[in-house]
This record gives sequence, C-alpha cells and structure tokens, in this order.
Amino acid sequence: MARVPSDSKLKSSVVFKNRFIALVAEQDCTIYEFAKNAGVSKSVVTRAAIYGIIPSVKLLIKIANALNTSLTYLLGMTESKLFEAAPAPSDFHARLNALRCEREVKVSEIGAKMPFSTNLFYEWERVGTIPSLEYLIAIAKYFEVSIDYLLGRTDDRA
Repeated sequence: MARVPSDSKLKSSVVFKNRFIALVAEQDCTIYEFAKNAGVSKSVVTRAAIYGIIPSVKLLIKIANALNTSLTYLLGMTESKLFEAAPAPSDFHARLNALRCEREVKVSEIGAKMPFSTNLFYEWERVGTIPSLEYLIAIAKYFEVSIDYLLGRTDDRA
C-alpha cells in the first residue's frame, strides 16, 4: 500500500505563505498580534510567514478560523475566497461517519483505496484524532467534498 512520502509537498508552500501574509495584513495587525488572537505560537506564524511552512492540521484550523477563510483557499487549492462557516460546526469524526454511512461503504472498502491503513480510519471515526493534511485530502477526494466540509467547518460540500 502506498504511503505518503516524508518529503511531501504539503510541508511548505509559497502560495500558502503569500496567502497567509495577505490575509493577516487584512486583519490590520502584526503576525505576532495575529498569533495571540488565533491562539497559536509566534513560532508557528513566523515559520508560515517566512518559509511558508504549513503547520499541523489543528493549528491550520485555528489559523483559518481566525482569518475566516477556507483551508482550501489558504492552502492554494482554490482561487475562491468565498467561505461560509457552518452555523453549528460539526466535528471531523461525525462528518466522516456520516459520509461513510451516506455512501453505504465499509471501512475496509475505503481503506483499500486510501494511502493509509484501515485501522487509522477506525481510529479517526472513534477517537478525537485528526489525520494529517495529506490523508485529509485523500479522504475528501474519495467522498467528493472539501476538506473544510470534512472537518465540519462549513456545510458547503464543494
């Protein structure tokens, strides 16, 4: 089974860096003030602003929430800035389970088509963990939804 390589292209991105800087500038604050407002460390925003290093998914969600933008826009996966936050955000585990039940597929069927083990899928459905960005993207593609929808940040599936 294929695994995500350690030199994944989703570790840093010039597009992410540029969008992050531009969106923070729209907030009319310094990156350090933004870090405090978003609840992330100064080192996270410094690495994002200088090197384009993409933080962990949990930190990325905090940043996107503070910027009121979609992860797909922030990461350069779309050119659309439109983002409507879910009035009652869901969580990843509930969305994952709902999508699987909606499609009426077994975890083993999904696992056979994914770059991760079936055991991880079970863990994500049951426990409070969130997969890496690479795995989130693979799951979102499989279910034909955005990563923002999958994470429960929006009710818009696209």
